[in-house]
Amino acid sequence: MESTGIALALVILLFSSSVILVQCNEEEESLIDWKENLGLGKEKVSRLHFFFHDTLSGKNPTAVRIAQAAITKTSPTLFGVVNMADDPLTEGPEPTSKLVGRAQGFYASAGQQEVCLLMAMSYSFTEGKYKGSSL
Repeated sequence: MESTGIALALVILLFSSSVILVQCNEEEESLIDWKENLGLGKEKVSRLHFFFHDTLSGKNPTAVRIAQAAITKTSPTLFGVVNMADDPLTEGPEPTSKLVGRAQGFYASAGQQEVCLLMAMSYSFTEGKYKGSSL
């Protein structure tokens, strides 16, 4: 009698899990159909090449420290430091080369044991093919 109850429970479990699997597959297919019907077209890849200049000192710094933790000065990774930036993006590696845009945002040292940088930047292009665009 006990083995009949176990067998019945296993059959019910098997049936209910197969219904769940069928439901998941149907949802996955409907998600794929939804994406294809958006009319987004083919993906396009653009290769950008520019130079990012982050100047922390001197007469005209482009990034400044806006916050730090109590332990930042003794941390080997500068953990807790936060910098705000408005950095030029140029066509060539020299800071004096043609300006093509700006990188604006902040970055912070997020690792206590190893160097780990958290960045949130917007890249705005002011010249060339991508003038008026931003990332």
